[in-house]
Amino acid sequence: MSEKDNEKNKKRKWRFFWEEPMDELNKMKEEIEESFKNIWEQPFRFEFTFPRLKVPRFMTGMIREDENKIIARIPLPGFKKEEIDLRVTENSISILAEKKSKKEAKKEGELFISAEESSVRRSYKLPEPIIPEKTKAKLEDGVLTVIMEKASKKEEKEKKIEIE
Repeated sequence: MSEKDNEKNKKRKWRFFWEEPMDELNKMKEEIEESFKNIWEQPFRFEFTFPRLKVPRFMTGMIREDENKIIARIPLPGFKKEEIDLRVTENSISILAEKKSKKEAKKEGELFISAEESSVRRSYKLPEPIIPEKTKAKLEDGVLTVIMEKASKKEEKEKKIEIE
């Protein structure tokens, strides 16, 4: 509230119903204007951060069964097959995808650096035992498809699977 408004309110003991909300809005307006004045008076600050790509939590995947196979489809957008580590056991499937990149550009005496790091880790318990040696995987359009043949015995084995 300005000094003129204060003087007016001192002279009269009552207020109009619309004046009270306006007082709050005028006070807020003055605070905003004051904060913008202070922006230019503060020294320049340089902040350095590394941006991270975050994969949303809803990207969990889908597992379905046929008579002889278990098929898993896991979305991994932006990852190449070389960046994915896929491991299967008789009862589970584990996926670790990691990507790191760093770009530098020099322009007119200034150096611009950007770095990016992202990772996805998923593990699934399979509904029935599989044969790890007969597992095949394919990455297509950002979706990892893993086809696993069901087993009849209960032997726990682990095998690293190469992605086509």
